[in-house]
Amino acid sequence: MPVLTPEFYAVRGRMTGRDENQEPAEQDLLFEVNAHVHEVARRFEGVEPGAENWEFTCECGAPGCRVAVSMTLAEYEALRAAGDPVLAPGHEKHA
Repeated sequence: MPVLTPEFYAVRGRMTGRDENQEPAEQDLLFEVNAHVHEVARRFEGVEPGAENWEFTCECGAPGCRVAVSMTLAEYEALRAAGDPVLAPGHEKHA
C-alpha cells in the first residue's frame, strides 16, 4: 500500500481545501483512490510512464458520479502538478 506523504496531503489540500486533520469528503476519497491507482500503475510501468492508459475516477464531486477517466500516467501527473482534479469530459468541479 502506498505511503501517504505530507506532499500528498499538500496537493490534496490545494485541490479540496482540506488538510489531513479534517474528515474526508467524497472528493477527497476519490482523490485518494486515484492516488492509489497511480501508485499501482507506477509499479507496473516502472520509472518512466509509458503510453498505456489507466482508469481513474472522475473527481467532479457530483453526487454518485463514478465515471471512469482513461488517461496515461503522464497525463495524470500533469494534472496533479497543476493542482487540477481528474474530470470526465463535460464534467466540472462541484463545490
